[in-house]
Amino acid sequence: MLARLERDFPAMADYSAPQRERTAEDVAHIVEFLGVALYTDSDDLFTDFIRWTAAVLTARRVPARSLRPALDALAAELKDFPRATRMLDRARGHLDEAVAATDQSPGAPA
Repeated sequence: MLARLERDFPAMADYSAPQRERTAEDVAHIVEFLGVALYTDSDDLFTDFIRWTAAVLTARRVPARSLRPALDALAAELKDFPRATRMLDRARGHLDEAVAATDQSPGAPA
C-alpha cells in the first residue's frame, strides 16, 4: 500500500522517516475504520471518519487532498468487494467536497 502511495502521490518521495511512519499509521487507521464500517454496515461511520481526518490534517497544515491517494489505492485493492467499494466511493465524494472547501490556496476566491 505504501509503495502504491509513493507512486500515486509523488510528494511522498521527499518524506522523512517520521513522516513515513505517520503516513503508515494514518493508512492503518483508515483500514481499521473501513473494517469497522463494513462490520457494522455503516457508510456514515467511515465517511465521518474521513471528514474528521481531513479536518485534522488541515489543522496540521497538511492538505486534506493527501487522503485521496490512500482511498484510491484501497479502492483498487478492494475492487472485488462491492460494499467496500461503495463506502470508499462515498467517502471519496465527501472528501472531494471537503477539499474544495478547505484546500484553497491563500488568496484564492472562496
